[in-house]
Amino acid sequence: MSQSTRRMFTLHINGVEQKPTAAGGALLVDVLHEELGLTGTKLSCGIGSCGACKVIVQKEPGGPKMAMLACYARMDSIEALHITTVEGLKGPDGELHPLQREFLDGHAFQCGYSTPGMLMAADVLMDQLARRPVPVAKLDNRIRQAISGNLCRCTGYVKYAQAIRKVILATPGLTCMEEPAPEAARSVVTFRIRKQSSNDLEEKALVGFFDQVDATVRFATPFRLDTCIGKVTVKTDALRTGEPVRDFNLRRFFFQQVDSIDFTLDSAEVIDGRYQLDAVPFGTAIPVNIQGRLGVLGIKLPAFADAVVTVLDANNLRITSRAPVMVDMRDCGFAVDSFAKDFFLKLGRAVEVTFDLLLETKEQAGPALWRTGSKPSR
Repeated sequence: MSQSTRRMFTLHINGVEQKPTAAGGALLVDVLHEELGLTGTKLSCGIGSCGACKVIVQKEPGGPKMAMLACYARMDSIEALHITTVEGLKGPDGELHPLQREFLDGHAFQCGYSTPGMLMAADVLMDQLARRPVPVAKLDNRIRQAISGNLCRCTGYVKYAQAIRKVILATPGLTCMEEPAPEAARSVVTFRIRKQSSNDLEEKALVGFFDQVDATVRFATPFRLDTCIGKVTVKTDALRTGEPVRDFNLRRFFFQQVDSIDFTLDSAEVIDGRYQLDAVPFGTAIPVNIQGRLGVLGIKLPAFADAVVTVLDANNLRITSRAPVMVDMRDCGFAVDSFAKDFFLKLGRAVEVTFDLLLETKEQAGPALWRTGSKPSR
């Protein structure tokens, strides 16, 4: 991200297309203030800790809302996104958003400096609840989580939380009486990378997972692990970290043109030869050593995994790692150092990878081919 080269950017801000001219590394909060005259977004700490500068980001109108720190967002990372600032919360006729009205009526704020960020965090929460309601009994906890990244030196947060709760309860469809049915368990590949940002006093970890996993395992001789081959493919657009803006930046700047990552299973060796899948009761976990190749952008690297294989029942198989697989990202061709520099991070050299694969077969007699499914884990 160049700090000096200026060019025209296309943004959609509060429903209006804007074409500000700025350096690629310019901060969104500065462009909002200096180029577009939108000063409602407050610059306070400047290091991404207080939440006063939060805006709402969507990849397309009507899409899931994400909270983004405008003091961290650089122009190169947000082009073509749809951005809502606090000025854009009001309705088409200028009427206040219900959150804005309740913040006023309930005297939720004092100095008002943290208020724009609180409003944006609360609006993102309402969008999330519209997509998946929360039981009333758990609402207070969700509100605390939603505003936990917003600091306020005046109010003690109580009236903010009360106002947000009142608006949510008055909005149909955001709460429910019972917990929604849990989503079916699915195959996941999880990663963990050591990292430290410019405002972290100690090292932390970037943790996430891929929840779109396509895996197949074929046994030449049914249930004989020493005759199996397979392949696992993860799609980078299914990356999740629990923070949608971070997901967006990782996909766009770290993976760049990488659409998928493959692991080809060459062999699986049972650690204790006394146990085989065809000779143990359902639910017995059998430790195995797995050997294969990791494929990214045409690069093939040897990879080894320590795992357990469990036949859950006649049609469901589970393969779970017992210890992380260590992969050097630079050997895979990723621009780790460039990404870390652009986002003011220190990243560890290795990524720890674990996996939990749920596979099923529809073959009734002598099942040979298993594919990823969505059966509940046991």
